[in-house]
Amino acid sequence: MMRKKIKMNCKEFAVAIPRFLEDELPDRQMPGFLEHFETCDECNEELQIQFLVKEGIARLEDAADFNLSGELAGKVEEHKRMLKRKRIGNLIIYCMEGIAVIAVIFILTLVLVNF
Repeated sequence: MMRKKIKMNCKEFAVAIPRFLEDELPDRQMPGFLEHFETCDECNEELQIQFLVKEGIARLEDAADFNLSGELAGKVEEHKRMLKRKRIGNLIIYCMEGIAVIAVIFILTLVLVNF
């Protein structure tokens, strides 16, 4: 069964940002989050600001070199890849379930015809 994509508005996106940054955003919310990120300039900017603040402070304490803009882009792309892999995995499972149902029907048909 395919799940309906959950769309987000700006307020829901803002509430979801901390969970996204901590890699704790539920899978069912991720497609709507990423879609909103790509279509809303204000929310895109807000995510970048919160990421820069969160990661920048941590990196300054460690005195490490960093490219935060590139890291945020990488984080978004990684979540997109994970969603794609999950969709492909689900498609494979659905196909296997369909094949199993067809096989059961075929076997039952053979049994009933020969009975």
